[in-house]
Amino acid sequence: MNLKRILAATDFSALGDAAIHRAIVLAAREESELLILHAMPKPSVLDDVFGADGNLPARMRAVAGDRLAALAAAATQAGARRVRAEIVEGSAQRALADAAESFHPDLLVIGAHGKGLLQQFFLGGTASRILVRAACPVLVVRREPAGDYSRALAAVDLGPRSEAVLRAAIIVAARGGITAAHAYQAPFEAKLRYKGFSEQDIARYSEPEAQAAQRNVAALLTDPDLVGLGLKIRIVHGHPNPVLFDAANEMDADLIAVGKHGGSRLEEAVMGSITRLLAYYAPCDVLVI
Repeated sequence: MNLKRILAATDFSALGDAAIHRAIVLAAREESELLILHAMPKPSVLDDVFGADGNLPARMRAVAGDRLAALAAAATQAGARRVRAEIVEGSAQRALADAAESFHPDLLVIGAHGKGLLQQFFLGGTASRILVRAACPVLVVRREPAGDYSRALAAVDLGPRSEAVLRAAIIVAARGGITAAHAYQAPFEAKLRYKGFSEQDIARYSEPEAQAAQRNVAALLTDPDLVGLGLKIRIVHGHPNPVLFDAANEMDADLIAVGKHGGSRLEEAVMGSITRLLAYYAPCDVLVI
C-alpha cells in the first residue's frame, strides 16, 4: 500500500471537516494527490425539503464552493502539493463511488458521522456499504487531528488480511509506534463458562491457544518488510470486541487498524460484528482495510 492519491469527503459538519484535516496531514506528509469532495443534494431533493426555490441550489453551491476553497487553501498551506476540490450532485455514496472509479485513490477518508443533509451517509447504511465494498482502505475519522498519529493498534486475527492490516498501519501511522494486537479464545469457551467452569479452569484450557497465538503473531512479524520496525505485540485472552476497546484505551491509541471481509451479505454481517462496531464506537480513528 502507498498513498499516492487520497480521496476525502466532507458534508461540512465538524467531523466531516476533521476528515479533511486528517487527509491534509497525510497528503502533506506523503506528498499525495488530494481530492476533496462534497456531495450536494439534487435540486429535486431540496425542493422536497425546503419547497421550490430556484435560487437555493445556486446559493448552496456558492457556499459550498467557498468552504471547499478554504479547505483546499489550508491543504496547500500545510504542504500538500496537489490539491483539487469538487462539488457533485447526488448521494454521497454514488459520488464517492464515481470519484473512486476515476481517481483510483489509495485511501478514502470520511468522518464518523455528520449532522447535515447528508447525515444518512456518515456511518449510516450508506457508509456501512462503503466500508464493505470500497476497493481501497477507508479511514474513519472520529476526532479533529492534533498532528500525526503517534500510537496505532493493528488488530490482527491471523487471517488473510492480517499482513495488509499491518502494512496499512505502518503507512498511515508512519511516525508513530505500532502495536500488533490479537485476541484469542479457546474452542467452545463460552459454553464452558455457561456451564459453570471457573475462570481458572478456562484459563488452563485456553493456554494452548495462547501459545499458538504467540507463535503465529511472531511468525507474522518475521516478514522481511516488517522486521526491524520495532512493532510491539499484544496477545490478550477474550472476545475481540471488548479486548480491542480495552487495549486501545489502555495505550491511548489514536488509530486502530482492522481488516474487513469480502462483499457478500454474510461477510457484511460478519464485518458488522467487529469492524463496524469499531468504526461506530472506537475511542479513536479507525482504518478499515
